[in-house]
Amino acid sequence: MTNETIGFHYRIFDSADAVPVEAWNSVQQRVGDPFCDLRFIRVVETSMAADTRCWPVVFYDGKRPVAISCISRYRVDAGVLTGGPLQTVIGFVRRVLPSFLFLKIVFAGLPVSAGQRGLVMLPDTNHQEVVRLMDDALATIARREAVGLIVIKEFEQTDSDWADQFSRQYRYYKADSLPMNRLELAFDSFDDYLAARSSRSRSSIRQSRRRLRDTGCQLIQLPGGPEAIERFTDEAHRLYLAVLGKSHSRLETLPAEFFRELARQFGDAAHFTFIYQSERLVAVSCSLKGDDVFQMMFCGIDYSLNDQAHLYFNIMFSDLDVGFRQHVSRINVGQNGDTFKARLGCRQIPLSIYIKGRNLFRPLLWMFQRWFLPAAPLLAPIETLSGKRSPQASEKSQPTVAPSATVARETVLGPLP
Repeated sequence: MTNETIGFHYRIFDSADAVPVEAWNSVQQRVGDPFCDLRFIRVVETSMAADTRCWPVVFYDGKRPVAISCISRYRVDAGVLTGGPLQTVIGFVRRVLPSFLFLKIVFAGLPVSAGQRGLVMLPDTNHQEVVRLMDDALATIARREAVGLIVIKEFEQTDSDWADQFSRQYRYYKADSLPMNRLELAFDSFDDYLAARSSRSRSSIRQSRRRLRDTGCQLIQLPGGPEAIERFTDEAHRLYLAVLGKSHSRLETLPAEFFRELARQFGDAAHFTFIYQSERLVAVSCSLKGDDVFQMMFCGIDYSLNDQAHLYFNIMFSDLDVGFRQHVSRINVGQNGDTFKARLGCRQIPLSIYIKGRNLFRPLLWMFQRWFLPAAPLLAPIETLSGKRSPQASEKSQPTVAPSATVARETVLGPLP
């Protein structure tokens, strides 16, 4: 599908395999975002075909590709976009109508909760023209699919200068999404990071690591590939579902094949951690590496052993170690479990989405806009860290509250806490 005019125009493709690779990569490789990699779109197309449709889009200035997106259609619980009294009302209605407000929504972006941008563009292009065409492409797909809600996700404050054009000119409502927890300090390994913590924090973390050993657990780290695919069994997926079941903000439920296809498509750029007690799998996580970012994505744990072995803490520590060894400038630690991640020294990055209603949903969205994704308060890091400090220097750091089983129950939510 093409909308060609003189100068700026876009082309919509029916699948990742139909996209001209050179045009797409000329934008993606400069941006370095793993979630707009064609391989990631193939992961979603292959593993979620039963309820998801994807349309990659390339935006051109003349013959030059300047921006890319992937529009998707997915059936979601629209209640996750609400808060306060409206969420309570939805809960009551679902006692009688369980499928109430489960809607097909058109997204700019993929239905995977990782805090990723739904539209990326080169810095030296005309942002206004790309935003105009993005709105047109979304409206085209929404009309064709008879969908009433459009959501563009997710942008940082640094994008606001151009992304706010969606709300200023094209009748989208801007709302808070869950903030991203991010570490931006340069450490060579988890031990290096540990040395920068206060003595109280180091003692608490070492106690958690001893708990894992004392319960006879073994931790295995693997890149994507055949062994990771083999180890990601149906039991691994059940552990993921156990964590997802505790989430208050669940956009999607990923099938087991999503994780296997991620390992297959990305190979060494994907990372998996498995924790076993004897031969029993008790925890699992997966992460993805981009050019300058390490993205911790999803995890699963056996709650019956979590209090005893501190599975959640230990799988986080292990994944941080892998992230530090990639020598990237930032590690994204996920959008939930904020309190524990603040204790890790993460800074919260505000994220925004843009929502637009069509037909009947336009007046409904206007009427209930104050309850759609209410403001998300931010937490400051509980402990201040500086890169590569000695243990002696870190003694004066602000003390951190030790991890506890109670915190684990509160912070292990949905997508990676």
